[in-house]
Amino acid sequence: MGHGGSIMTDISKFKSVGLDRKSYDKLIKICEHQRRNIRQQLSLMIDQEFDKEEYNKYKTKVTSLGLGAINSIHTRD
Repeated sequence: MGHGGSIMTDISKFKSVGLDRKSYDKLIKICEHQRRNIRQQLSLMIDQEFDKEEYNKYKTKVTSLGLGAINSIHTRD
C-alpha cells in the first residue's frame, strides 16, 4: 500500500478526549509556553492533580487495577 493510508491508533494505549473550543485554545497556549505537545501537557497536568493528597485512597487501586478502573472505584465508595 502506498502513502496516504490511514494509521490505526492502539486503543489499548490511547483514548480520545473532547474539549470545548475555549479550553482547547487555552491548552494550546499552555503547550506553546511549556514547549510540550498536547499529550505531554495533559499527562503532566493530570499527574500533578492526582499527586494531591485527596487522591491517596485511589493510588493503590489505580496502580493495581489500571487507570480505567478509577471511575468504577470512585462510584463504589
